Amino acid sequence: MDKCREEFEKQKYWIGLFRADVDFDMTLGKFGRYVSNGSRRIDAMYLESFNEKWEAWANAWQHQQAKVEELKATIKGNHGRIAELERLNRVKAQAIIDLHQEITELKASHHGEVIGHEVHFKKIKQERDELQALYTQQGINMLKLQKRVDAALKETQFALQYVEEDMRGNHEFLKMAMIRTFKALEQVLNGGEPK
Repeated sequence: MDKCREEFEKQKYWIGLFRADVDFDMTLGKFGRYVSNGSRRIDAMYLESFNEKWEAWANAWQHQQAKVEELKATIKGNHGRIAELERLNRVKAQAIIDLHQEITELKASHHGEVIGHEVHFKKIKQERDELQALYTQQGINMLKLQKRVDAALKETQFALQYVEEDMRGNHEFLKMAMIRTFKALEQVLNGGEPK
């Protein structure tokens, strides 16, 4: 939350307003509130409006952080699955190499059984080709997932930029914009294009 507040206090509407006249009380409200420190009189409605902006900012920040953590967990899970598939590919590739060596040795010692070994060798080649196709498809799937993650991050950054630039205090419009953005994020993460 400290990082969230630091970013909030960097915004244009904070600079020069009453920075020296307020303190932040972390014990108030869900995210803490700005309170007058008594150095000069501050209009209560103005301070309340400012606290509402802070709360909207903090809510959006918290929601965005939850989405980021969810994306990180998804990516981490996919990396684990990919690593396991790569390990299986290496095991199968070694098995294919071992079988190929075995076939070569059998061909040398049993010329009469060459036809049977060739059938077995073709089967191994077919398994190798299927394994290669599976490996290629996993790479394609990873690229598609990365594109969806990149699109989701872009949507999140757009929402954050909008929150940063909103100085009108139109929280209902902001709330609807955030809902729309997170629905677009959900659609992107599910493989669709944002509307």
